[in-house]
Amino acid sequence: VPSQFIVIAASSTEHQSNNMKFLPVVLSAAGLLPCASAFSTIAPPLASFPSLGDAFKIVKEPCSECSAVVVEADVAQSGVSLYIALDSDSYGHTSRPGNGGIRLLNYPTAQCAVDDAVRLAKGMTRKHDMFRTGFSGAKVVVRSETEDLSVVERKELMMNVAEALDAFDGEMYTGCDLNTGDSDMDYLVEATNDKYVLAGRNSRVDTNVATASSVIGSILGTVEAMEGGADLSSLTFTVQGCGKVGSTVAKELVRLGANKVQTCDLYRDAAEIEGCVPIEDWAMTGCDFLVPCANSLAITEEVARDFPEGIRYCVGATNSPFANERAKEIFDGRGIMHIP
Repeated sequence: VPSQFIVIAASSTEHQSNNMKFLPVVLSAAGLLPCASAFSTIAPPLASFPSLGDAFKIVKEPCSECSAVVVEADVAQSGVSLYIALDSDSYGHTSRPGNGGIRLLNYPTAQCAVDDAVRLAKGMTRKHDMFRTGFSGAKVVVRSETEDLSVVERKELMMNVAEALDAFDGEMYTGCDLNTGDSDMDYLVEATNDKYVLAGRNSRVDTNVATASSVIGSILGTVEAMEGGADLSSLTFTVQGCGKVGSTVAKELVRLGANKVQTCDLYRDAAEIEGCVPIEDWAMTGCDFLVPCANSLAITEEVARDFPEGIRYCVGATNSPFANERAKEIFDGRGIMHIP
């Protein structure tokens, strides 16, 4: 990957364990492109896509309301659809290619998958803009028609993703996201001849731990700024979603001396973490800090309105915790601080 696309971690702080360093500010960009200051979160739509339709089916073209294009790529197996969303600033501009991970989910409809791809791609653009990485936002979304994702033939799927990446010819880079992992990236690296894949393979850094460390750093930064110190002993946390990231966050909150760490997951066994208190309904259980580490859009207007009194902060790993802008406005109106 060209050096202008490298993102490096910041240096240490006093809050650290054997394998994690927690940083109120966790990333800085290196080797900025000369035109980085001109990058805009809302990219002007391109007038046309002269060659895109040769390799893909265009399912959404950019417009004045939404500067993203979504294409559907061919897949060899039944019951699976592959969509790729790019903010229009990416397409045709290899100096600022698109970047976003591969998300595999049982979306109820194809339109839900397309809408999620657009939302996630635009969220990635905001991240890349903030840190001036040299990338624009993009996302690969795979819709499985069955809830049992184990039936998806992963190697075959990654070969299809590789074919799509080859068609973009340097205008798209990808990596892991929800329900994809190292083994998928191994298949993809092999299929792309070690091109277009940005993932923590063969690294001493566990990317899930790195993500969890950014959540812990944000929590500690919030506590220090708003509570006047780093003492967690009077605070109750609810970790919603106890996968690889959420479980690591919960364990570290316990280690850092939180008063209570409540855990909730669709799979109850996942919430059984030493030192934590499993709960049945995260949306109806009081806390000081809500820590979303599960799927996006979980905080609906109803949840935002009915969440028990006493909550003060919402800080987590979930890209887009709010179902819509109104849900966020309700939290804001209640004085609940959200740290994205």
